[in-house]
Amino acid sequence: MDLSILVFEPGPIIIGALLLLSGFTLFTGVLVAIGAIMPTAKEAGTIFGPLMAAMFIPFYAYSLIISDPESLIVQVFTYFPLTAPVTAMLRNGFGTLSGMEATIVIAELFIVGILILRLAVHLFRYGSIEYGKKLSIAGTFRRKELAAK
Repeated sequence: MDLSILVFEPGPIIIGALLLLSGFTLFTGVLVAIGAIMPTAKEAGTIFGPLMAAMFIPFYAYSLIISDPESLIVQVFTYFPLTAPVTAMLRNGFGTLSGMEATIVIAELFIVGILILRLAVHLFRYGSIEYGKKLSIAGTFRRKELAAK
């Protein structure tokens, strides 16, 4: 195996690192929010399973991602937050992710990830009080409004 033919391009490497970091931010926020809402790991598993399945759906469509990156389903996977990190990384690796698309996906993932982390912190505040039963998301916002009055 001749490794001398490998070419290191800083652009795709930086984009890949940013996609990894932004995707990690998103999934961390989602998992913290699930942990704050659900009182037991068994109940959290009912949400965690489909979430992980959504993350790996692009691997089932990798041939389409490689052969036709402009198709509708690939575009949906590229911009939908739960499938975007994997799809965008695959497209980045194969050179079909433009700089503009990469910028949009990275910004989207960071923004959505930070918003979900803020929601997760809010839910965790009330979830730790409601230990032992499932937390009502709407109820946490009603409590916040009542506390402000």
